[in-house]
Amino acid sequence: MSLVQTEWWCLELPDEWSAEMEDDCVTISDCDGVSEIDITVVRKDGGDVDQDDLKQFAEDLIADGLEGETVSAGLASGLLFSYDDDDGAWREWYLGCHSLLIYITYNTEMEHKGLDDAMVDDILSTLIVLEENDLNDEK
Repeated sequence: MSLVQTEWWCLELPDEWSAEMEDDCVTISDCDGVSEIDITVVRKDGGDVDQDDLKQFAEDLIADGLEGETVSAGLASGLLFSYDDDDGAWREWYLGCHSLLIYITYNTEMEHKGLDDAMVDDILSTLIVLEENDLNDEK
C-alpha cells in the first residue's frame, strides 16, 4: 500500500495503482492503464458545501436525466452518478465535507466495465479529509 496526500485529503492505494499530481487534480491509474480515477477539490468560501451545491455542480448530469445515488467516502458524503458514453463507462462522485467539494471521476473502457468497481470503492473508502479547524488555518 502507498499513501497519496494533498493539502486537503489523503487516501491509500493498492500496490498495483499509482498516482500523479498535476495542478489541482490527482490522477490515479491501475497498472494496466485501462482504469483511471481523477480527484479535484474546490473550496467554498463562506460555509459548508450542502446538497444544493452538489446538485449545482452535477447539473449537466441531472439535466440529462441521471439520478444520483446517495453515498459517502470517509467523512465526505454526496452523490454518485453512473453512466456509459462513447468514451466508456463512468462513475462520478460529487462529495461535500466541511467547506470542500470533492469531485471524483472514474472511467474505464466498456469491455472492462465493472471489473475495478470494488477496488475503486475500496480505495475511496480510505479517503481522509482534513478537519475543518485545519482547513481554517490554511486561509
